Amino acid sequence: MSSSSTEPTLDRRALLDSLVSALQRRHEVLDAIIESTDRDDAARNVQRLLDVPAEHAEAVLNMQLWRLNRQDLRRVQKELEDVNSALNWIAPGDRDVRLRPFAKQEPDTALYRARATEPREDGSTLHAPDQVDAAIDEGLARIDEESAAWFVVEDPAEDGKAVGLAVGELCGHGEVELRLWITPECRGRGFGTSTLKQSRGELAACFPGVNLVVRTKLGR
Repeated sequence: MSSSSTEPTLDRRALLDSLVSALQRRHEVLDAIIESTDRDDAARNVQRLLDVPAEHAEAVLNMQLWRLNRQDLRRVQKELEDVNSALNWIAPGDRDVRLRPFAKQEPDTALYRARATEPREDGSTLHAPDQVDAAIDEGLARIDEESAAWFVVEDPAEDGKAVGLAVGELCGHGEVELRLWITPECRGRGFGTSTLKQSRGELAACFPGVNLVVRTKLGR
């Protein structure tokens, strides 16, 4: 099946993941909304809190309050599982990728700097340029403490060219939060989907018995 036919499924999965995150963090979401000055400010606050695209923040705001319950959380989670299962058939990771541990040296640090300083849709960045080195040191410390696992995504077809990052962080509620970042010039070529599939096994080995939660839209 062509890549264009998989886009609605990928988009739906990303939206469902954002809604699951909102339902899981519903108390924080409500606090963020209550502390906002108006709807636009609420949308920005929810977007920052969940680290999701602007349209996903709008979808969260459009949820009715009575849906902030455990039953609806399970319903959305089930739909997300169904979409993931369908994706295994329609988007079978036709890109060969290799993951290797992140190291505090070039080109890995340059790759992280590009990810950390890339402008988001609202113009913000993950870190200010002068904060990147400290963020890397903090991440490496979490890796040493076995509460994080960072990987550089390589393309074996191009002599191991680095095409992105897969950042796994152990959350306090027994989940591993996975954030995928693919370099701008390599997006839309299947690296995101293949990295997600490869990351599941790598993170399961690092953090056995915990749930994997994908927070970042594939290919971004």
